[in-house]
Amino acid sequence: MSNKQSFTWGVIGTGGIANAFKNDLAFLAGHEISAVLSRSMHTAESFSSNVANCKPFDDPESFIRSEEIDAVYIATPNTLHFEQTIMALQNGKHVLCEKPFAMNSGEVKSMVEASKSNNVTLLEGMWTRYLPHIDIIRGLLNENLIGDVQSVFACHGQDLTHSNNPRLWTKELGGGALLDLGIYVVSLAHMVLGRPKNIKASAVFTEEGVDAKTSMIFTYESGAIADLSCSMYDTQPNRAVISGSKGYIEIAPTFYAPTTITLNTSDGRSVSYPNDYKGHGLREQAYELANCVKNNEIESQKLKHSESIAVMGSMDEIREQIGLTFNK
Repeated sequence: MSNKQSFTWGVIGTGGIANAFKNDLAFLAGHEISAVLSRSMHTAESFSSNVANCKPFDDPESFIRSEEIDAVYIATPNTLHFEQTIMALQNGKHVLCEKPFAMNSGEVKSMVEASKSNNVTLLEGMWTRYLPHIDIIRGLLNENLIGDVQSVFACHGQDLTHSNNPRLWTKELGGGALLDLGIYVVSLAHMVLGRPKNIKASAVFTEEGVDAKTSMIFTYESGAIADLSCSMYDTQPNRAVISGSKGYIEIAPTFYAPTTITLNTSDGRSVSYPNDYKGHGLREQAYELANCVKNNEIESQKLKHSESIAVMGSMDEIREQIGLTFNK
């Protein structure tokens, strides 16, 4: 980290999520965006035009060598995550890479190895994992307030049929419901129950050859089951329920964003935890990365590298079962 009062970010990408990250940093003291990289100088200049002291780049080598960057936030199409993460890590930059972390578990393993060999922090930008309500859920589970977990239900469906964003619909950019939306439900199941023993998956495909909607059943050694679904064709409740032998935790829509949760126990007790979060929800992961850097940790205890690899391993199995392949 450079000798400055603030923690400075270089952002790769200028789309919706990059702009949401930019806006959310306004709620986080001591964090600034000092550089942005885009394929087009015009879009880089447009992104940086209302950010103080943010320099636009259209050349990756000039961008990554900037001494004004403490960490890189990667918010580009899925197929670019691996290459851009490796570039940043090999140049000694800490990295927060948007979900899905990469296209497959092999890429994730290589990213983790690059993090270790260059001694720089690498975090998967699965922003849900760093949010306040997830910390509460972890606490409730650790206190065994719902007993042994028996079932997890989670759905993530958005009607994206009116969106012409190519990253959603084309093989070349890693499109489809599974990588864009399904990663949330798969990651939640892993957080609660760990790696599944068996996976069964089925999907409906678009004419472009990516999955429009996918349903998954995870079964575990304990006898627990996770019932998961994602869709780009219809709006689903986007809620989640974790149920156990002594009660259940209901995560209100939208389960993966800042939200309210309710604990209901078999003895009739019901406790709600309200949502008083300000902002989109992306600054928590930025704070977590900076904290890891400060403590000389290359991974977050909230989402370890081993778990990112395991989650992508499940995604690989789902893709194989439904026949989802990508052109790279």
